[in-house]
Amino acid sequence: MMDLMLSSAFDRANLHDVTTDELESATILGRKDETTGTISSLTMGIDGKITQTVVEVGGFLGMGTHSIPLPFSDLTVLRSAKGSDLRVHLDTTKAKLKAMPAYTA
Repeated sequence: MMDLMLSSAFDRANLHDVTTDELESATILGRKDETTGTISSLTMGIDGKITQTVVEVGGFLGMGTHSIPLPFSDLTVLRSAKGSDLRVHLDTTKAKLKAMPAYTA
């Protein structure tokens, strides 16, 4: 798990309080808080917990995106202290995500 330098404005989110609607289409931030991708879909296990995400990387206005599967456990979900802003972090770079094999349904 990545070692985040969190400001006092954000804490790790209690995943029981995060909805799938909040996560789907959430922006993923990389090592230096740069935008690395967007969550396009979630896969749930039989226990009702999120097991996998599909992340879209690159592209513009939905064209030229590269979709990749990632285990949900690779993501760090943060919530603002006021509870309204959600951030998703992934300890990697956009270039490494673009180099990963594409998602096939």
